[in-house]
Amino acid sequence: MPLFPPKIINFITKSVYWADRFVRSDLIRGYIADENDYTSNLTCEIRRQINSKNCPNLHAISIVMKPSFERKTGSDACIILSNQNEFKICLFEAKWPRLSTHKDYWDYIQIAAKQSHFSEQIKKQHTISRTFAIWEMFYCEFEFMKQPHWLNDFHSSCIWHDDAYLAFNSRNNSNKWTDIELENLIITANNHYKTTIDNLVNEVCQCNKGKVFNGNDYFSVFEEMAIPQEALLIEYTSSEE
Repeated sequence: MPLFPPKIINFITKSVYWADRFVRSDLIRGYIADENDYTSNLTCEIRRQINSKNCPNLHAISIVMKPSFERKTGSDACIILSNQNEFKICLFEAKWPRLSTHKDYWDYIQIAAKQSHFSEQIKKQHTISRTFAIWEMFYCEFEFMKQPHWLNDFHSSCIWHDDAYLAFNSRNNSNKWTDIELENLIITANNHYKTTIDNLVNEVCQCNKGKVFNGNDYFSVFEEMAIPQEALLIEYTSSEE
């Protein structure tokens, strides 16, 4: 059963759609400094999109946590979706490959572990991937519709954690991930689903992804781990259709 009525799911996903499109526009124009800045702007813009439209019984609240917490889940941001009686938690890891100016820039080898940093993040995500809805999100600085053909025309490109984990299991993770691997990841994902963030959030709202938690004690879920640096609560406070 979906987490929200259809009209609320439509409202949330459209807000997420425009939030990512607006922030990509800022990235194109050079107003975004780095991955963290984009992620912070994205969660704030989702909040503004939802609250400014004044949809009855729906509101969004941003929560900023300490940066060191990100290491515990292998993710940069958290979106909590709640109807007060039940809730689901989304986590995503953000990368900015800077394909227009750099080559194989978005990953590196961790000296101590002698392993890809992105691979280490995927490993951490996998331990909680049956509980949370997790995706990888790749920001794009190209002008709209002028990006490589395998990226989205107006948005970032997202893939579910499960697809990243399949690729992780078939590669040598002592090497850093390359742009070609990223291209193959996104092309493969595009063959199965629309890789925009609004589509992934819709899947969570429809209860096709992520575990459903009862009640509204959101932070109890993170008792043995920390909430990522950027956390956004989207809460619908009415069960009326």
